[in-house]
Amino acid sequence: MTEVKTVDVLIIGAGPAGLALANWFRNSSIKVLLVDKKPVPTRRGKAEGLKSTTNEIFNSYGIGPQIAAESWRLEEIAIWGQKKDGGSGIEREQLIQDKVEELGKVRETMLQQSRVEYHMQQNLLSHKNITIQYNTQPVEVKIDESSLHEDEAYPVEVRLVKTQVQSEAASNILANSTPDTANGDAEEVEERIRAKYIVGCDGAHSWLRKQLQVQLEGDLTDSVFGVVDMIPKSNFPDIRRVCYLRASTGTILLVPRSNKEVRLYVPVESGSSLSDPKDLTFDRIISAARKIISPYTLEVGSVSWWSAYRVGQRVGSHFSRHNEKAFLVGDAVHTHSPKAGQGMNTSIQDAYNLGWKLRFVLQPTKPQLDPKAARNLLATYESERRPVAQDLIAFDRGYLKLFAAPSSEFDTEFLRAMKFTTGLSIRYPPSCAVQLPRGVETAEQLGPSLLKADLVPGKRLPDFQAVYQADGITCWIHKRLQATGSFRVIVFAGDVATHRHLSENVQKLGKYLANPETGLGVLTAGGAAAPVEVLMVHSADREKVEPRDLPEVFRPWSDSEGYDYWRLLADAESVHEGHGRVYERLEIDTEKGRAVVLRPDGYIGAVLGVDDIDGLGEYFRGLGMLPS
Repeated sequence: MTEVKTVDVLIIGAGPAGLALANWFRNSSIKVLLVDKKPVPTRRGKAEGLKSTTNEIFNSYGIGPQIAAESWRLEEIAIWGQKKDGGSGIEREQLIQDKVEELGKVRETMLQQSRVEYHMQQNLLSHKNITIQYNTQPVEVKIDESSLHEDEAYPVEVRLVKTQVQSEAASNILANSTPDTANGDAEEVEERIRAKYIVGCDGAHSWLRKQLQVQLEGDLTDSVFGVVDMIPKSNFPDIRRVCYLRASTGTILLVPRSNKEVRLYVPVESGSSLSDPKDLTFDRIISAARKIISPYTLEVGSVSWWSAYRVGQRVGSHFSRHNEKAFLVGDAVHTHSPKAGQGMNTSIQDAYNLGWKLRFVLQPTKPQLDPKAARNLLATYESERRPVAQDLIAFDRGYLKLFAAPSSEFDTEFLRAMKFTTGLSIRYPPSCAVQLPRGVETAEQLGPSLLKADLVPGKRLPDFQAVYQADGITCWIHKRLQATGSFRVIVFAGDVATHRHLSENVQKLGKYLANPETGLGVLTAGGAAAPVEVLMVHSADREKVEPRDLPEVFRPWSDSEGYDYWRLLADAESVHEGHGRVYERLEIDTEKGRAVVLRPDGYIGAVLGVDDIDGLGEYFRGLGMLPS
């Protein structure tokens, strides 16, 4: 009889979404199994572009520097169209900076999916609670409906078929993964796994989606595209810039890569009668590209990867099922064109949203989390991420219309598109994890989500540069916010050296944050393991601020390490990187300040007055972290 093993989370699919989800469970006691039917990790090709939010996620996982070191920065975008004088060929119409001012940093970079996966895999090596199995395919899933409401039950049972390597010549891909089968004979071994939660990160042809009977809603696109990674031999002048090349036969997207390569997205066919992408040849793709780029030449130096596809613009009817015990993430539940560079980014961001919630529910906490509150939190995965996917599909359908013909409004619309793809418009709806401001009853009262970096509940905290009070060293806040599962209370205290009322507010707030009986002390105590970390960013003259005069919660003491100097920051000039202008960028009044509750995923849970201690209590009671 096959032995049944138990895990807390079973993840189907070890691509970008599955690996991003698994990274949330590092440094925890949560047992995770990640399986993939592939014999080895991705070697080349597939997705490529990384938006700034995704790079912030990598920084929170501690792998940002490694990924940045290999990535190719994108700085300029060239728009090409047919010659206006009626002649044959194309000409450059515009040259645009690939820049969104509100970000204050690089908007997008390029790194192939295989390297992204590699760094996320390597980040899991030392964590024995996480296991990766390649050559492993699920063949059956059963969900015990009678135990869905039992928090300690394992209602999900999955039968796996694993290809077992017999040859000693085969070597492990990862220390905690199964080996490649290329060098030896193999046999199939059956496993049975019971899990508290199952997550499908298994791509557009998701096995789990079919088992859960989730329907994809939408249509296939009316075009067949080819994608090629190559070293070009060309006299095209913008071969090292991002380019949109518009012609009567379609629009090529050209994106520079590292190692002298470029990536070409080439329309090959359009209309109601289309070839099967599997029948498309490399020669046809290059021939179509040459027609559009003419009169410039395009020869192939070398090719590292190519493929053809017809993408469906579709969204799943559900993102979670079975009382939030089964979830779908990324391409498993939404698909769209790669032209806007959102596929891998949205998948990783889906996983990031779900990951902290699963960790929060599964990791033992003090006080014990209320079971109903746990289910309410997990339900916000669908209510937050499904609208994002729907908005992306709507955007995707209209994106290429920008390039159909010259327009006097092109600059404005293209900037809006760049802001949208950076995620500036995402605002999660009110829930147990998103608290509306005082005096606001509904999300509609906030108006539409603006394409700007602002402090609004449900939006991502805009990244900003401050300096540490203790030594003046520059800190970008999202590099400081590691993915530990902790919430943060960031107190923008204002000019505490000049305004007495601000100093008094900070003293009162500090006492509340530290008080274990009538405040948040039960959540803020415990050092790095505390459920809530407290930070301060003041706007006063650093010379006039004495940290020892502030409540200890802003510079806690450890018997082994002394004061924690990395919780107190200033909106001040740095020695080498200039002034971050935090209060100006975030539109915070230095005479009033703000208190922001930040969720573990970097999105804003609440925006409060510095003196609104009742609002802080309400937020954490709503999550079940404090007694009602």
